[in-house]
Amino acid sequence: MTKSLEDYLRAVHDLSRDSGSARVADIARSRGVSMASVCEAMHRLDREGLANHSAGESITLTEEGQRQALRLSSTHEFLLHLLRDVLAVDPEDAEKDACSMEHFLHPDTLSHLVAFSQFVDSRTPGGLSLKEAFQRSEPDGCEMLPSPRGRHGRWRREPAGPCMADLQVGSRARVLHLHASCPVRRRLADMGILPGVEFELVRRAPLGGPVEIAMEGFSLTLRRGEASKIEVEPLP
Repeated sequence: MTKSLEDYLRAVHDLSRDSGSARVADIARSRGVSMASVCEAMHRLDREGLANHSAGESITLTEEGQRQALRLSSTHEFLLHLLRDVLAVDPEDAEKDACSMEHFLHPDTLSHLVAFSQFVDSRTPGGLSLKEAFQRSEPDGCEMLPSPRGRHGRWRREPAGPCMADLQVGSRARVLHLHASCPVRRRLADMGILPGVEFELVRRAPLGGPVEIAMEGFSLTLRRGEASKIEVEPLP
């Protein structure tokens, strides 16, 4: 099925669950589309053996339609929880992304995400769950390290190794870690600066000025403060 048909299938499922019935007008209102578009989609679902649709009557799902709708709904709720409650994504963005991801994730990928969501409930030596530890570190991209006695964690807010701003002109390095707030991480990601990326430092302006790097044939300029938050591994 197309993403659009899957959305209609889940709309019928959700409306039937919440109000006991799903009518064309209700679906059109919930989806923000015309009743003609809903009727066309319902006819297609009927032909696919997923819904029962007759003019003037409520729409019901067949057993197979119910099975597929339940899979979509469950996947959506799981992804929404993972994005919003585990990864601390903004709730509105998490809802939009869950709606997109539920249609395209390979079942094996979903299985690994389920395993990850369960893993983050494990406890750290300091007594926090990994999810709690992540949510404390996520705002500024730092790492939690165990104390020497292993009882409490301490938060490392600056790169432990060399950072991009420390490199000499002409040096090559690989990005290891972004010790930065979410807005800065978003800006760096938009520029393609993510863990694993290799680059060359082309220019470093004096007196705390910006730095220029080259990646795969094009150059980027970063503020010195941003470059100081990027932990790197020098390359030969």
